[in-house]
Amino acid sequence: MFYVLFILFMKKIVLKNGLVLTVVKAKKEAPCSLAITVGVGHLNEPALGLAAVCESVLLQQLENATAIQGGTITSFLTGGFQKDFESLLKKASDVLKNPDLSQSLIDNAAADIVQHTRDLAPLPERQWKLFYKHLAFGNSKLVWDTDAYIASVQSFKTEDLEALIDTYFTGKNLVVGVSSSLPLKDVRALAEQYLGDIPAGKKQNFERVEYTGGFGELPMIGNYQTIALGWDVSNLYNVAEANVLMSMLSGRLERSLVGTEATREVKIAGYYGARTLRVSIVLKNGEDINPYIDILCANIVRLKNTLASDRRMETSRQRAASEKLAQFSQPQDAAVEAAWQELGRAGMYDIDERINATFLVSARNVREIAQDIFTSAPTIVVSGEGHYDEEEIRAKLA
Repeated sequence: MFYVLFILFMKKIVLKNGLVLTVVKAKKEAPCSLAITVGVGHLNEPALGLAAVCESVLLQQLENATAIQGGTITSFLTGGFQKDFESLLKKASDVLKNPDLSQSLIDNAAADIVQHTRDLAPLPERQWKLFYKHLAFGNSKLVWDTDAYIASVQSFKTEDLEALIDTYFTGKNLVVGVSSSLPLKDVRALAEQYLGDIPAGKKQNFERVEYTGGFGELPMIGNYQTIALGWDVSNLYNVAEANVLMSMLSGRLERSLVGTEATREVKIAGYYGARTLRVSIVLKNGEDINPYIDILCANIVRLKNTLASDRRMETSRQRAASEKLAQFSQPQDAAVEAAWQELGRAGMYDIDERINATFLVSARNVREIAQDIFTSAPTIVVSGEGHYDEEEIRAKLA
C-alpha cells in the first residue's frame, strides 16, 4: 500500500551562474527563511581550521544567523518576517559578494574558536565522539591535536580567507534554500537580482575519507562511561531498510534499558559523504559497563539472525517514516539535506518515494540489511574501567 504524505513541496531552480535555489512555498503567517550552503568544511578546507574561521567571520556580518557544519559543507541559516524577505536576501547577498575580511574580524573569530575549543576539550562526550570519528576514519588526513588546531586557527590572514571565498563561495558551489510566501516567479526574480551575479567559479570536488574502523579505549572520567559501536554506511543505497532497522534497534534498546539510568543513541554519524551507523550507550553513575555492552551486542546479533514480528515491523516502519517526515517538515532542515544531495551526490532523492518505500520494508529486508551492515568492520570505542577487551567484544558481535 502507498501512503499519501503531506510534506514540503520543494521547487529546484538553477541560476545561470550554476547556483541551485530550492524554494518552499510558505504560508503568509509563517516566517521566511534562508539556508545558504557552501561546499566547503573541515574535510576539504585548504588549511586546518580555515573553514571555521571563515564561518565565524561571516556570521559576525549576518543578522540573526547560525551555522551548522557537515564536514564537506557549511550551512548558514537565517530567517525573519515574510515582509522582510527581500531585505534578508539582499543582506545575505551583500555578505556573500562583498564580505568584510579585515584582520580585526579574523582575529576576533580566531579568539572565539580558541576559547570554545579549550572549553570543550575536557568534556567526556566531546572526547569520545572525536575519538570515535578519527578512529573510524583512521587513514584520513585529520589527526585531532588541540594545540595544533589552535595554532593554525590563530595564523590566518585576510588573504587566506579571500582565497577560500574566491574558490568555494561561487555559483557552482552554492545551494540556497528559500522558504517564502511570495509567488515562485517573484522568488526567482529576486534570486536572479541578488544572487545571479555571483561568479560561477569551478565546481570543487572533495576527496572522500577512507573508513578503517578499529578498536580504541579512553579512560573513565568521573563516573562517565561509554560503549560506542559503528559501521560504515557511506555507500548504502537501500536506505529505507536501514531507516527501519535503526528505528527498530532504538526501540529495542529503549526497552532493554528500562529501569536503568543509561541513555542510548542510534544515529548516522561522521561526515557528509562518509557516514557511519553509530550505536552508543552512556552511563553516568559509575556502575559496571559490561552488562550494557552485553545488551548492545545482543540486540545487534538479534537483528542479524532473527526475523522481527509483524507488530514490531509495523511499529518500526511507522517510527522511521515519522522521523523522515519530521525532518522534511521543517524548511531549513529540508534545505540543508537537499543542499548536501546537490553538492555531494549531484541530485536530491525523491522524499515521497523514500517514505513510501519505508512502508514496504519487510522483516526479511531488515534482517538482510542488518547482515550487510553488521558483518563489516566495526568501530569500537569504550571508555571506562574493567570492561571487556577487544576480542571479547568482537566475539559478542559474531
